[in-house]
Amino acid sequence: MMYRNQIGEAQALPPYTFPKVSINSFRLKGDFDQLTALCDDLLNVGDVRDRGFEFRPISSYVDVEVLYYPRMEYAYFPPLGYITQSELCVRIFVMKYIALGGLLVPDGEVLMFCPFLIVDNPLSAFSGRDVLGYPKLLGSFTATAAQSPFTTVSAPVFTTFVGDVMASPQPVVTIEAAGLGATAARAPREKWPWGEIDVGAMNLAHQALGRSIVPTPEFFGCVLMKQFRDPMFPVNACYQAILQAYTFIEATGDIETIPPARITINDYPSLQLASRLGIPAGAPLAPELQYHMECSFTFGEVVTLFANNSPWWWF
Repeated sequence: MMYRNQIGEAQALPPYTFPKVSINSFRLKGDFDQLTALCDDLLNVGDVRDRGFEFRPISSYVDVEVLYYPRMEYAYFPPLGYITQSELCVRIFVMKYIALGGLLVPDGEVLMFCPFLIVDNPLSAFSGRDVLGYPKLLGSFTATAAQSPFTTVSAPVFTTFVGDVMASPQPVVTIEAAGLGATAARAPREKWPWGEIDVGAMNLAHQALGRSIVPTPEFFGCVLMKQFRDPMFPVNACYQAILQAYTFIEATGDIETIPPARITINDYPSLQLASRLGIPAGAPLAPELQYHMECSFTFGEVVTLFANNSPWWWF
């Protein structure tokens, strides 16, 4: 069936182009078992016998990034103008394992999985969530810059499920100055989005494979789940699929150092980000890598890897 454009349709179609994006990137240490559970919950949907593959994290590292897009444009004709956006993105590295003869064999391709994003532009939220499946929340950002990367990213949350409490904007991620005498985390050798793939920090089962990984500077793949809630049975999804998309990097600036920072991720009853990543909630953490750079890239070429048709009670 063909998609029907509704009145005032807010969904721009991929591909998109993003020139001169400003990126402040910070790497934190999560928990490998928690990240594995996150992949099992959000990427390994359905039955592996039907899927034919599963995704697993390759390390316990989590990249927390604040991006500013001066222009977000539809890449094809006709030109539709542009929007701007600030974005908080949480990324982990994953690898696909192919089911062969009862075994799961790694295919060697490292992909990005973004289980959480906050954006401040509603058009981006609609397109990124409904077209692609990115789990975007609308939020707000205090001003930031390459020379002063400190910001507070807030989103509407419920601070308790007890009593008559209205959802309110609360700080989810705070990036603040580390204070006098603090030493800045080093900048990585590899440019965004790879930063660095530290083989020694990988799970033992992945280290031999990790030594053979060569990050490709021109493009990288992303994997994500797209789903829609069923209105008749809200605990079920009327559509659920795993997608893979590619980002093509057109130009990158130099890696720049930024002042020493501390990252705090707060958990709330309705938003359990830190615990899902295996990161201590509410504690200022020193990043293991941090840097600023500028990058121009195009996002598109999306394929559906698997559509899950199993009902919720199948398992």
